[in-house]
Amino acid sequence: MKDQIDYESVITVPESGIAGDIPEMAPDERISTILIPEECLRARVGALAAQICRDYAKTRELHVVIVLNGAFVFAADLGREICKLGGPEIRYDFLKAITYGTGLKGPGETDRQVSITMRPAHLEGADILLVDDIVDQAFTLSKARHLLEVDRTSSIRTCALLCKLLQKPSAQVKDLKDRLTLDYVGFNVPDRWVAGYGIDAGEDFRHLPFIVAVNEGYYRKGVR
Repeated sequence: MKDQIDYESVITVPESGIAGDIPEMAPDERISTILIPEECLRARVGALAAQICRDYAKTRELHVVIVLNGAFVFAADLGREICKLGGPEIRYDFLKAITYGTGLKGPGETDRQVSITMRPAHLEGADILLVDDIVDQAFTLSKARHLLEVDRTSSIRTCALLCKLLQKPSAQVKDLKDRLTLDYVGFNVPDRWVAGYGIDAGEDFRHLPFIVAVNEGYYRKGVR
């Protein structure tokens, strides 16, 4: 199955997940299914790194701005792959945003308060790659990009590991996502609560080397 996947393009993940090597795990009522196996993440991150190297072939230094907390694993792996491929020198910067916390997304949301508690300084004239873990309703990445655009940077591109295909977004959310430019996307994922590979579900599962769909009922009932 792995060899049949086109890793050079954005991969749309089915509800049942991508077939691959599934690790042995003890049953966990918090997890619904494994959506993206570790091997698929590695292959797609490598392909993204190659694309970024081509696009920044004439760039000496690239500032990778990581949206914390969820994107730290993805951004670290992406930076190492760029280095292996002889791409630009990476300078890591960090932007911490709080949008959902341990709360759950509600149906028909039109807006969310995004709190930026840490942001990089001295980016004037820099080439920026803004890296996020997942674009859900686009509140976080839109706010982060807007903040960086006022810093008189040389260029800004955005990179998201996952982009969620929302089933019934509000008109406001649909418009926001339509206006947000995503230069690099790893996977399109179904409208499920996902976790793993740095992404959390109520602070669970950041440590997993793969992406899972979470059993939302478990968290909505407040079982902790």
